[in-house]
Amino acid sequence: MHYIIHGGADRIGGMCIEVASKDGTRILLDLGMPLYDAEKRDFPYGTPLRSTAELLAEQVLPYIPGLYVEDPTAPDIAAIVLTHAHMDHYGLVHHAHPAIPIYGSQGTLALLNVGRVFFPDTPLPADLRELPTNEPLQIGTIAVTAIPVDHAAPDSRALLVEADGQRLLYTGDLRAHGRTGYRFDALLKDPRVKRVEVLLLEGTTLGAPVGSHGYPTETDVEYGLAAIAADRPDALVTVACSGQNLDRLVSCYKAARRAGRRLVIDPYQACVLRALAPLSSAVPQFEWEHIGVCFAPFQVERLKDAGLMPLVYEMSDAGKVSTDELAGHPGDYLMSVRGNYGITKVFDKVSPEHIALVWSQWSGYWKREGCAMREWAESCCIEAHFVHSGGHAGPDDLARLKNAIGANETVFVHTEANRLQTRIS
Repeated sequence: MHYIIHGGADRIGGMCIEVASKDGTRILLDLGMPLYDAEKRDFPYGTPLRSTAELLAEQVLPYIPGLYVEDPTAPDIAAIVLTHAHMDHYGLVHHAHPAIPIYGSQGTLALLNVGRVFFPDTPLPADLRELPTNEPLQIGTIAVTAIPVDHAAPDSRALLVEADGQRLLYTGDLRAHGRTGYRFDALLKDPRVKRVEVLLLEGTTLGAPVGSHGYPTETDVEYGLAAIAADRPDALVTVACSGQNLDRLVSCYKAARRAGRRLVIDPYQACVLRALAPLSSAVPQFEWEHIGVCFAPFQVERLKDAGLMPLVYEMSDAGKVSTDELAGHPGDYLMSVRGNYGITKVFDKVSPEHIALVWSQWSGYWKREGCAMREWAESCCIEAHFVHSGGHAGPDDLARLKNAIGANETVFVHTEANRLQTRIS
C-alpha cells in the first residue's frame, strides 16, 4: 500500500489523500476546496463552479491521473470517501468523473442533500452512497472503516484504510471538547488503530496562539450564551454561527432554555435539524415547544422551487416568529443566524440598543475585509460578544492521540506547521 497527500500537507483545507494497493486499486480520501491561495487570499465564493480545466490549470484542483472526465484513463479511481461535510474536505468532489462513487456518513449525506435545496446552483455528485459505521467497506482490495469522531461537522469520521497487510489511519478533522467528545477518548482506546503503519493526523491548531480557538468546550459556549442573555434581559440575543454546526445549535437551544427564552431559527437551520434527527433524539426540532422559525423570503423561495411548500406550512403552523414579535418582545428570544448582510434586514424593526450580538464563529472571519455582519454592527454602534469553541483538537490532545496510537509513522496534515509530502510502500 502507498499513499500520496495531494492536498493539505502544508496548508489548512483542500484535503485530498490518495491510497493505492499493490494490485492498482486506488481511492481518494476527501477532495476539498482550498481555503486560500499561495498569497493567503481567500478564493472567490464561486470557485467550485468554474470548469475542471480552469481549476486544474490554476492548481486549485490537484492533478490526479484517472480522476477527471478530461483524462482518457478515467475513471481509474475506485471511490472517494469523505470524512465530513465541510467544503475544505468535499467542495471539489463534483469535478470527479461521474462514474466514481462518493461515500459519506449518514449525517454527511444529509447535509449535502439539504444543500441541494438551498444552494441549487452548487453541483454535487449524483452517486452518493452511505458508509457503514464501524464496519469495513470493501473497495476492490482496499478496506475502509469509518470511525465516528467529534468535530463541528455532525457525524464526522476518521478513516482506517487497510490493504496489503498494512493499515493507515486518516483522522479527518476532530476534537475532544465537543458534545461528542467521548468519541475522542474512544479512539484513543480503539484496538483497531493501535500501531498502524501510518497516522495522518490533523494539525490545524499547531503553531496557533494559545486560546485562539475560543472557549474551552461546547458546554462553556452554552453557559456563555446563557450569561449574556441573563445580563441583557431586554435584548434580542443574536448568535451568528454556522447553520450546519449541530453542536452550536444545541448550545443555542440549551442556552435559550436556561434563560427562559425561545430559540428562533431560520428555515435552512430547521431543515438541517430535521435531516439530522435520525442521529439522535436530542437533536432539537422546529416542532418543539420552545423553538420558532423566522422566515427569510429567499429561503422560502428555495423550498418552493424544490416542491417543499408543505414543509413551509408545517414550520409556520408549529411556531412562526415574525419580525414584529422580535421587535415587540426582544428579551423573549435567542436567535441563531448566519453572519451575512441579509440577516440584518430582520433587525430593521429592532432598536440597536435591544440587540446583543454574539459572533459564534472563528474570530478570523469577523476581522476579514468585507465581513457584512461586522460592518453592520459598526454602523449601528453595536459591540459584539465573541463566544465560540473551535472544531479542532488542541496540541495537547493531538499529542495524546499520537502517543496512544503509536504509529510507525505520523504525518500532520490540514496544517501549516510542516511541509511534508510522504508515501509508504
